[in-house]
Amino acid sequence: MKKNTKLTLGALALLALITLFAGLYLSSRPDTVSGIKSVTLEVIHADKSQRNFHFETTKEYLGDLLMSEGLIKGDPGPYGPYITEVDGEVADYSKDKSYWALFEGDDYASQGIDQTVLEDGDLFRLVYTRG
Repeated sequence: MKKNTKLTLGALALLALITLFAGLYLSSRPDTVSGIKSVTLEVIHADKSQRNFHFETTKEYLGDLLMSEGLIKGDPGPYGPYITEVDGEVADYSKDKSYWALFEGDDYASQGIDQTVLEDGDLFRLVYTRG
């Protein structure tokens, strides 16, 4: 009987922690902009070639847009998805210290793609980078 009580209390504690962290995550996301937005993404590949993508979207976050378009792939990370592939090109930090750097306009992004709010007229860059 004691074993079942401990398991039940443990499960309830785990559920409470999951609920708490989910609430903190959702409350810390920036305010979004509703409606249709025109967004441009420039992808700069390892060979310095550039490809531009233009989207008309009702999505609210950059990560949602790029994932739904199949333009990026990524691995889960502590701050959201870690981008591993863009437009078919893989960056593998463990092999050659390469990664995809995200820019908002000319500025290095201050948050991950799943927290980057989309606004009409936004310009983003994903740049293949070797660190």
